[in-house]
Amino acid sequence: MFFFYKFLSLIIYPFLNIFLRIRILTKKEDKIRFKEKLGHPSLATKPNLIWFHVASLGEIKSIHSIIKYYQKNKELNILITSVTTSSSNYFDENLKSHNTFHQYAPIDNPIIIERFLNFWNPKLSIFVESEIWPNMIFQTSKKCKLILLNARISKNSFKKWKFFKNIFKKIMNKFEFILPQSNEVLKILEFFDLKKIKFIGNIKYTNIDKNFSNKLEISNNKNSWAAMSIHYGEVDYIIQAHKNISANHPGLLTFLIPRHLNKIVDIVNKIEKENLPYLKISNDNRINNFHGIVIIDKYGLADEIFNNVRIVFMGGSFIDHGGQNPIEPLKYDCKILTGKNIYNFTEIYNELINKKIAKIVNDQSSLEKELISYIKDYDKDTLDQDNLDYKEFSNKIFKNTIEFLDNYIL
Repeated sequence: MFFFYKFLSLIIYPFLNIFLRIRILTKKEDKIRFKEKLGHPSLATKPNLIWFHVASLGEIKSIHSIIKYYQKNKELNILITSVTTSSSNYFDENLKSHNTFHQYAPIDNPIIIERFLNFWNPKLSIFVESEIWPNMIFQTSKKCKLILLNARISKNSFKKWKFFKNIFKKIMNKFEFILPQSNEVLKILEFFDLKKIKFIGNIKYTNIDKNFSNKLEISNNKNSWAAMSIHYGEVDYIIQAHKNISANHPGLLTFLIPRHLNKIVDIVNKIEKENLPYLKISNDNRINNFHGIVIIDKYGLADEIFNNVRIVFMGGSFIDHGGQNPIEPLKYDCKILTGKNIYNFTEIYNELINKKIAKIVNDQSSLEKELISYIKDYDKDTLDQDNLDYKEFSNKIFKNTIEFLDNYIL
């Protein structure tokens, strides 16, 4: 099967340049740097190079603290490759330095991969999460040692790979070591009889650097909470919770952060029908002595909100969506509430619930009860202790990850 994949990759090679240029026209590619995806560098080669390969924004965020740690070693050069423009922008804003560089990832084609590897000549390659590209894996493993960090294999992927067990095993055996992000992934890897596995924990917990830049001016944030990544089918729950709580506890400030921005007009109509005060952040970034619902109708402001609240409800969990990743608000010492539909992040939530950092609320009434308890009555010292527990947990994963990688990098 790999032979046919490689053969097909070679056949389509002459058309890849055309394909990327078409994507430029649809604004899906960087019109200046798109040739990096063909293995043509836009930087000079660097000695003593460690290569981190990620897919997109979430993965580059997950290695933030690890990159910051190795940047301190002046003898190392670090190359990060990724696929998306959002991850490139994140790199420019947060990780770019004199010894850390970004290139768009080479397309999984034998000719392109060979060109890329011959130019950069990494002494160690670290792929992050679920980047299983056969040509890239096979060719890189011949060049240097290769590690799969924070490996993630979804249930759907597992179902597919079970029918190609030997092929999957052959690909994964090219990694020097595989570090799964959860016990669930560990069990999947063990199903394929893979031996070079070490479970440390999910490195997404290790990115505890705060990334807010005071884009908002918020003065009255004492009795406030945030509803994050709210799907349209959950909007009524958030509005009614605010209405019911504020009836008995005046001064409530609710930040409503929609998952998608194409329903803002409909959300406003729902709030107006309930005669509730509201404002849109696109109209005013100063929230002074305002009590009501603040609609976050611009992207990139979630960190600002997390820095000003203590309680965050994660959306996609009152409906059958599977929940949203709670790690971002944890960096800001927020307590997490979620509905029961969290199957996309089951292991993460189970860990947080066991540590009493997160709690499941089954319905709107339960949400209201918990919000009243946390906002008005929750003991600050207890909440701070929970946050200290999380930071200790995060630091342990970071320490163990660095100790493992040091065996190969130093």
